Amino acid sequence: MTRRLAGVFAVVMLRGFCMGQAPSQVDFFGGFSYVNRDISLSSPNALTGWNASAAFRVNHHYGVVADFSGYYPGYNPGCIGCGDHAKIYTFLFGPQVSITRGRVSPFARFLLGDTHMHPTIGGIPNYVTFTCNNSLTYGAGGGVDVGLTHWLALRGQLDWLHNGFQTLDNQRRFEEIHNVARISTGVVSRF
Repeated sequence: MTRRLAGVFAVVMLRGFCMGQAPSQVDFFGGFSYVNRDISLSSPNALTGWNASAAFRVNHHYGVVADFSGYYPGYNPGCIGCGDHAKIYTFLFGPQVSITRGRVSPFARFLLGDTHMHPTIGGIPNYVTFTCNNSLTYGAGGGVDVGLTHWLALRGQLDWLHNGFQTLDNQRRFEEIHNVARISTGVVSRF
């Protein structure tokens, strides 16, 4: 029994030493996100929210990324039960290229997916403002990871995103916002 336990301990320790020499295969990112304009037209301000992603490495420089974010804009003119609010979620996927130089890992990527939006205009939930609640979204961007340890890093990234949302009201077409810049920062956990 003692030999078996010592053997399992040795395998676990050797695996840890070997993993320390190998590059990470999956990077999980989570953090704060800022978008320069509100695509839901429910707020005159910029958006803040969250951004999370998982990048799966195919080899040392190339990988595939799944990127998700959420924003909750709102504007209240001062009355109870009125105001404009929305829930906006993006689901994006695409290739990612990265280069690691010491503790610094810059990356670039192309993203394609969907943006889903639930507007509440004038206190009325699911008020129909746009022709559809979903829109094909694509974009490109990049950023840099600065390693704190082998398994943990800080990230700063900038993405350009384009959506195809269209309003139902022809007189509001000039208000449509199709291109936005997204800035995200947070922590990367590597496995």
